[in-house]
This record gives sequence, structure tokens and C-alpha cells, in this order.
Amino acid sequence: MGKESGSNHGEGNPEAAERFNKAERSFVDSARGKEKIREGTHVSPAEEANLAKAEQVGRDHAKNDDSKSASILKNQQNVRNK
Repeated sequence: MGKESGSNHGEGNPEAAERFNKAERSFVDSARGKEKIREGTHVSPAEEANLAKAEQVGRDHAKNDDSKSASILKNQQNVRNK
């Protein structure tokens, strides 16, 4: 299944996390990274509407309002039972 490490890290791998963090810091500090950060603040109106809708869905789930999710799950179970 892939390259095996000499030790079991359980839920996380500190060496991989450190490599990722160094690469991330390096990118953010680079000229290209700074440009991408500036570009990231420009969102089209269509993208902004999609982001707002996604945020609302997330907030609804955070409030434990899973009524929509429950009905979707029930519909999926009905399809499987047919």
C-alpha cells in the first residue's frame, strides 16, 4: 500500500506536517505567493453568491438543522430498497 515508515505515528505524521508547513511558509513568503494572496481577495459576483449559499448551508448544519440531510438520506434508502 505505499511506502511504510519505520514508526507508527497514529493519527498524524509530524515529519510530514513539518515538511508541509515549511513548504507553505516558503510559498506564502515568495513573490508568487504574495501575488496569489492578493488575487484571492478578488471574487466575482457569481462566486460571491455561491460562497454565501455554501456558508449558509454550513451554518444550517452547525445549528443541527439536518432536516434536509435526513430527507436526502431517506430518499437514498428508499432507492436502495426498490
